[in-house]
Amino acid sequence: MNEQAIMKLSDILALQSMKATYCETVDDCARDAGDAAARFNELFTEDVRADYGMGALDGRNAVVEFLVGAIGAINECLWHSIHTPRIEVTGDAAVGRWTIMARLKRKGSTVPDTLYGRYQDEFRRTPQGWRISSVRFIQES
Repeated sequence: MNEQAIMKLSDILALQSMKATYCETVDDCARDAGDAAARFNELFTEDVRADYGMGALDGRNAVVEFLVGAIGAINECLWHSIHTPRIEVTGDAAVGRWTIMARLKRKGSTVPDTLYGRYQDEFRRTPQGWRISSVRFIQES
């Protein structure tokens, strides 16, 4: 395996790890919003764009506020499971696609819900390393 292939593989593994950290952080929103917000600030670019199916969010502050203030605040617990990563790295940019199953239990509910869908993310290499520059969640029926 040549050096370029090894670097690309290293990037792919770093991006998989970053997405896993993102999912763990979303899950932590319900338990510790302050810690989750701090961790999100290290994962996203400042100009990140996100669409979770409820309208576009522009900028890191808007995305973090949505995840912590809307998703984390209404759920008692969350558990993300992502599968089948497909990552394409082109220089200092990458696109990642994942299938997702999330279990969540809303506050005041006794029955957990299951959410199925797909993530389509974009990443950008920065001086601090890879960061998420775009998130799109598409819910499956």
